[in-house]
Amino acid sequence: MRNEFVSNLIKSYLTKFPKLPSLTLAKKIYAENNKTFKDVDAVRSCLRYYRGQKGEKTKSQLASREFLDQNIEFVMPESYAETFEPYEISQSRTLIISDLHIPYQDNDSIQKAINYGKEKKVNCILINGDVLDFAGISRHEKDWRQRQVHQEFEAARIFLSSLREHFPKAKIVFKLGNHDERWEKWLFLKAPEIFDDPEFKLENRLKLGELKIEIVKEKRPIRIGKLTVLHGHELFGGSGGVNPARGTFLKTLENVVVGHYHKTSSNTEASMYGDVFSVHSVGCLCGKTPYYMPINKWNTGFAYCELDIKTGNYTFYNLKIINGKIY
Repeated sequence: MRNEFVSNLIKSYLTKFPKLPSLTLAKKIYAENNKTFKDVDAVRSCLRYYRGQKGEKTKSQLASREFLDQNIEFVMPESYAETFEPYEISQSRTLIISDLHIPYQDNDSIQKAINYGKEKKVNCILINGDVLDFAGISRHEKDWRQRQVHQEFEAARIFLSSLREHFPKAKIVFKLGNHDERWEKWLFLKAPEIFDDPEFKLENRLKLGELKIEIVKEKRPIRIGKLTVLHGHELFGGSGGVNPARGTFLKTLENVVVGHYHKTSSNTEASMYGDVFSVHSVGCLCGKTPYYMPINKWNTGFAYCELDIKTGNYTFYNLKIINGKIY
């Protein structure tokens, strides 16, 4: 009688849940009938018997073949993979500035970049990372004479507010660089209790919502037509070497512009089929003699991009500021 009871019980579950994998169904049956079976393995063994999964000999001895070849689902564990779709900019005239490192910014060079944007009547400004410096919460060598974090936030808000005032109708996008990311990384390590508090998110500390400035996080790339924009820290590679643009091309094999390296450089290569790829690194808009590395090969600069909205083709100007003049 017991064997008949177990047989009918197993068949009833197979009828109700024909697509569940044997192990998953066995766990369910055992949870609901744990006094009937010794353990989950015992239930699974019964399920596999009726499904003909215990070998051809056993399969041929089955009196009923109604549960053979059931369309069992392929079950995978929960996935935490995230999509990495680029952020799209579709405006026709974009001013690209990066690496201000407020409060160590180069005010004269920033003013020249802003004036250039006005002359071109840009309808988009892309801040490509490292608006703030956050030296005080860096894991690197520190100069204790540097500004405090709340002073950096205040200085950055002054800049961003002025930017919005001078470009009231332009789309403004702020892509985080490695220095900008220091704030939330520091919170995560030093104050995890408030890390998830919205009030401490970088975009809220800077009041980007009030200024209608959009933020791009998580190293997400930006696309301006056929041009990809990265800050540069998304690609591992130190200081960028002699030609950061060349190093970036070898890592991406795409049309890309980066900041991060504080150097103006370009690299253009063609494939065997004549497809041309151009990569650029853009100069910085900060002081060029920081405490931690006063001798370097940095230069000031910014960029301007004109987009053909219909085709996605673009014209890119990688501009340098030398002795107060734009080249």
